Amino acid sequence: MPRRWTSPQTRAWAYRFLVLRDGEKCRACGSVPKNTYGLDIDHIDRNPTNTNPDNLRLLCRSCNVAEENRKRPSDGVCVGVHGKENPRTRIAKEAASYSQGSPEMQANALFEVRYRHWLQSFIAASGFVARKDAVNAGAEAVGCSPATAGRYLAKLTSLTGPLKETKDMLGEPVITTREQAEGEGQ
Repeated sequence: MPRRWTSPQTRAWAYRFLVLRDGEKCRACGSVPKNTYGLDIDHIDRNPTNTNPDNLRLLCRSCNVAEENRKRPSDGVCVGVHGKENPRTRIAKEAASYSQGSPEMQANALFEVRYRHWLQSFIAASGFVARKDAVNAGAEAVGCSPATAGRYLAKLTSLTGPLKETKDMLGEPVITTREQAEGEGQ
């Protein structure tokens, strides 16, 4: 299961502790979970290894995604998994003037870079993201349609992409980095 917690039991204990300490509600908006997945455990300092109770809080998925979007840099630079621009993207930008191309090319130049950055930043902070959230929350975060976000996700999870689609313990599709997926024997 692609999670940063050492085991599902450790996450369950941390979740239970936070529920007892703060109540089972989002610390940002106060909403109560409506599904069996509950709330996300957020690391306030964005350091996933800092599990000090003072650094942890419960957020609903919406607030967690919004918080991550507020924290991410908005420099418009396309970054790969290791913080470098994808060389193929740079070459394509040099070969074709996306800003002078068709409306589709202009939209792609605007949204794909933002989507890649949003998704890879989210996975770097959380360890994984549910596939449906990678499409829908990603589309909401960058302002494109879910169909467009789905096409970007298909590229990122292709044979040469930096991400991989796998399944969690409940059989739900999740997106993680290739290194994480291969490190867990998937």
